[in-house]
Amino acid sequence: MNYNFESIAGYETEKEELKRLCEIFSNREKYEQKGANLPKGIIFYGETGTGKTLFAKVMANECGLGILKIDLGNVETEKSICKQVKTVFAKAARRKEPTMVFFDELDKVLSNDKELYRTDRSKTVESQLLTLIDGMDSAGNIVFVATCNDYDSLPTMLVRPGRLDKKIYIGMPSFSSRVEILKMYMQRSCVNFETPIEDIAKECVDFSGAALKTLVNECVLRSRQENVVSNELVKECIFELKKEDIPRESSIVDDTVRACRNVGAFIVAKTFNNGNYVLDLEWDSVCNDYFNSIFSYYDSEFPDVLEDEETCVYCRKQDLLNAVTVLLGGYVVEEIVLGGVYDNVSGYLSLTDDILRDMAKHGMFGLELIYDEDRNEILAYPSARVQKLNDVFDETLRECYEQAKSILSKNKKLVEKLIQRLVQCKTLQKEACETLLKQWGGIQN
Repeated sequence: MNYNFESIAGYETEKEELKRLCEIFSNREKYEQKGANLPKGIIFYGETGTGKTLFAKVMANECGLGILKIDLGNVETEKSICKQVKTVFAKAARRKEPTMVFFDELDKVLSNDKELYRTDRSKTVESQLLTLIDGMDSAGNIVFVATCNDYDSLPTMLVRPGRLDKKIYIGMPSFSSRVEILKMYMQRSCVNFETPIEDIAKECVDFSGAALKTLVNECVLRSRQENVVSNELVKECIFELKKEDIPRESSIVDDTVRACRNVGAFIVAKTFNNGNYVLDLEWDSVCNDYFNSIFSYYDSEFPDVLEDEETCVYCRKQDLLNAVTVLLGGYVVEEIVLGGVYDNVSGYLSLTDDILRDMAKHGMFGLELIYDEDRNEILAYPSARVQKLNDVFDETLRECYEQAKSILSKNKKLVEKLIQRLVQCKTLQKEACETLLKQWGGIQN
């Protein structure tokens, strides 16, 4: 099969990374003349069934690299493993044409050097592999490419720069990627689906590419004689696959949904305030110290809660409107990336109502209100006055939503990269995050 970029459905951000990498290897002489060293090693890592091996095959074909695979299917002893690894590297060195030494599922052979107990086999194989990679000439014709599911389990000596120079994370497909993957497999069949692709993709938020392929195949196998896949059959197949042990990781899904919300709020917040922050997966944080201090006045679950009841937070109207826009940022990103909004933003939406009511209480919308401090509520008004206030709230929310959507649409690629990195790292301190933002072109205002 002739693998190319069109072989990868969806994953636009990851494909851009791969294209840049292929451009370097396809024009190696140009970069060598500049004095640059080509990457010695590349690793594609992520959950099972996400297409890591496909990315490696596309790279080999697009760069004109022959593939020599280290196949450990029937190999058990460290001696036989090392012999095969050494043999493959030796064959690659003898070749005149550029060659990829490909090691699939590297983490199944090597164990984490942080573990208290490591087998002699893993230490021997690691030592052999390090020796061979270090012996590669960066200007030569060999590139070492590996895949793994559990990147954190790899020895730190192996993944440091100078060995595995380039790491590309292939995570669970986003909503747009799921749409493209489903479309690709559906178009290869001869049946018609009654359910729109977008609706199927929304129901498959925790499905890998492999799981989506299985879903389409199951639907095709069980389609009616007139080659039609009904809505009921699609729902039935999705339900059945969700119960099975298909390639997906529920904890990864939870982290992804949470990361979408927090990254959305973070990007919007940073356009308004460039103060201190930590980007993390905490439930009750918009990852910005300034806005968290505002929200702590309204919601005791937010960080830095003000326990002194006499302590007040004084904010301009624009500050509070910005705060509402920040909260809606989490809502918007779930729409853009996941294709639907989850109940994890309910706290954010409830908080927007609290802020708007407080703004009305302080006359920020120009409507005279009477507030009962003892009962902690706005006193009742005629229905016309109530409707006018509700209309003001609705228009304010609409304007804040459109502003958040505008900011995040301009930064869609950056948002997707940050989500992937946050799911991987769980926490990004400000210094590390600023380095990534600079590397990825910064936030577009």
